[in-house]
Amino acid sequence: MLTGEHRRSLDDKGRLSLPPAFRSALAEGAYVAIYQRCLGIWTAEEARSALERLEAAVRDGEATGGDLRRFSSSLEPVTVDAQGRLSLPTSKREQLDMGNKVVLAGVFNRGEVWDAVEWESLHAGLGDADVDRWL
Repeated sequence: MLTGEHRRSLDDKGRLSLPPAFRSALAEGAYVAIYQRCLGIWTAEEARSALERLEAAVRDGEATGGDLRRFSSSLEPVTVDAQGRLSLPTSKREQLDMGNKVVLAGVFNRGEVWDAVEWESLHAGLGDADVDRWL
């Protein structure tokens, strides 16, 4: 399970230093894709599960083959290096206009890397009461 809000700076090579819980969860490798307005990070198992759910949605007419193709082709394998860093693909960071100040958010079964300014904008006006009804 991936949780927490972790403020980070990417190094000159676009590497993200992972907190210990993320390092262990992603030690066997991971996949990165543009997800909404951020970079999503999934374990290999979670990426496969997401693709299977999307494939089922295509069969049920709830999604299109284009949706499946777009997400599947955007997944890029990444590995955690010996220092616990994950290299974020340059092309994906550029598509999102992501600066070197980022927020790594744990969102249960995935991580999300947000540009720090975008993260603040996303959370402006949201309150804790928004989730109280689910807890």
